[in-house]
Amino acid sequence: MIRFLTGLATVLLMAQCQQSKPKAPKAEGFDPPIPPTLSYVAGPVTFPLQVLKDKINQALDPVLIGKETSDGKVKGIVSFRVKRLGPVRVQYVDQQVVMSAPLQMWLTKPFSKDTTPPDKPFCAMEVNFRTPVSVTSNWRIASHTTFSDYKWLSKPEVHLLGANISLTNIAQKILDKHKTDIEQAIDSAVHEKLRLDQMVEPTWRDLQKPMLIDKKYGLWLIPNPVSVTAGKVGGDREQLIVPLRIAFETSTKLKPETPEYTKTPLPSLQKREQVSLVSDLHLMSFIPYADINRMLAITINKQDKKLAMGSLTLKSASVYGGQHALIVKADVKGLFNGTVYLRGRPVFDTLTNTLKVDSLDFDGESGSILSKKAGTLWHDSLRKLLEELITIKLGDDIADLPQKINEAFEKGPGKKTDMGISTFRFVPQKIAIRPDGIQALIHVKSTVALRVDTL
Repeated sequence: MIRFLTGLATVLLMAQCQQSKPKAPKAEGFDPPIPPTLSYVAGPVTFPLQVLKDKINQALDPVLIGKETSDGKVKGIVSFRVKRLGPVRVQYVDQQVVMSAPLQMWLTKPFSKDTTPPDKPFCAMEVNFRTPVSVTSNWRIASHTTFSDYKWLSKPEVHLLGANISLTNIAQKILDKHKTDIEQAIDSAVHEKLRLDQMVEPTWRDLQKPMLIDKKYGLWLIPNPVSVTAGKVGGDREQLIVPLRIAFETSTKLKPETPEYTKTPLPSLQKREQVSLVSDLHLMSFIPYADINRMLAITINKQDKKLAMGSLTLKSASVYGGQHALIVKADVKGLFNGTVYLRGRPVFDTLTNTLKVDSLDFDGESGSILSKKAGTLWHDSLRKLLEELITIKLGDDIADLPQKINEAFEKGPGKKTDMGISTFRFVPQKIAIRPDGIQALIHVKSTVALRVDTL
């Protein structure tokens, strides 16, 4: 008797369902578009003063003034040579780089036709230079070295008629005459050897590569870097610090394979007095309904989506926008053959870093096809299944972005960089239902520090 009544109820229920034809909600009523927003990856690029010292000593010829000609002679009637006695020492004091080096001087015999330099220098001194440092638009470290002071290590003297005659004034005049050449030699070494573009270019290049952020749907994040800004160069007793900030736009594409992208060259470096060291990632995603529907079809076709103990099967599903909500059209068969509509508002879940539909529920007419009491089993099953199908991950690989940038630095030839991440969190900002897709703007806050051990 019970089995008979159950079967009769089922037949009556199916008959009731088959006679219902819910109207599709209208595709109207959309949110205003979200305007493009720049993102930033920033960090203090620091490198030890030892690096600067090594580069200067490597690039600076030991003979600063008066190099020999091909036949071993020195040009000039009165030959004068300045040579480093030891390495250049480097410090950072009072917002300037202070350099010092011991120098030796050679002078040929006055009024002699023999221009071959003598075996021994006629004097030696400790010379100090100072220079402010800055960055240039062509990615170089600029210095403006000026002679500061000196002290004698061995005073210039000649032995004549049993007495030592001081040549200090002569040596000073010679040094004054050639100090500009020495200053320019140091500036040239800094300019040629300390190139920030070679350090930043691997990051700039790798930052443009599409990042897969949802493997199920094939959702790719495509960054498009547009500029790099450097702040005022600072430092301390151990290192120089260059604040850098890369600005880029973001977009997304739903594709099963890696999407093509335009490679842009490293632009000229922009300079500011101050640069924020907070990395602000404003990740703009646009997910077309056509792409979501394509991936829904692929997913549903892979296997049967049976619900409610097999009494209902999801044949197909598609989405579109309207009424400031995401509308889901579901075709089912079994207990009920036909189409139902559900709607819900997309939200960003900060716990799982996913874009999902909040409170997905049946549209008014679809909800009345079956009474709440009779349809609870498959109502809930269909809702949960569709919620799962249209949930898109937006965070797993995005959270790895600083590490990817670090890896880009690591790949640079002859370079080694360490990165520290002190904060990293997702903050949803805006979601907009548009006529052709969903816009989502997610703010990712992080603080990044970079240290260059070698250049």
